[in-house]
Amino acid sequence: MITRPALSVALALAATLMMAVSASASGTYTEWINGSELPNATTTEGRFVGEATGSYNGGWYTDVKHQDLGHHPAYITGGSFRLNTVINNWPSAIKGSFVPYGGTVSQVSGFSGCTNQRYIVQGALNGVGIGGGSGSGSFNATLTHYRANVWWVGCVVYAASVSGTVSLTF
Repeated sequence: MITRPALSVALALAATLMMAVSASASGTYTEWINGSELPNATTTEGRFVGEATGSYNGGWYTDVKHQDLGHHPAYITGGSFRLNTVINNWPSAIKGSFVPYGGTVSQVSGFSGCTNQRYIVQGALNGVGIGGGSGSGSFNATLTHYRANVWWVGCVVYAASVSGTVSLTF
């Protein structure tokens, strides 16, 4: 039978070890992201999915809400980021939210004709952590709309890709 002093020492040691592991796990992590824009994009919202590689490999999803793309630049008004990954052999989700007016969506090419359009998407994240938290981060990506002139319709976007980085501090 374990005596009270021995149990207290064991619990204190376990708590100390858990705090040390938690403290060493905090830091800044950079993920390289590649993916596609989902087809339900509007002039005020884009949703993206893809693969992340870096400190935490996995699948990611982001929903970027912004001013109408007629604004140059269009300020990000909200949205969310999620990275589904495995941490310590356990499925986990690192989540965060876009800071309202903490970033922009800026068109940088494809202003005339039916050429591909490129946008730079840069936004600050808050509430970053496993399942959400108090950390911060940044999202930096290039969005490309691939366009073609279809003779009976006109210029149409037939696909869209996104690539860049996300930096997460938690």
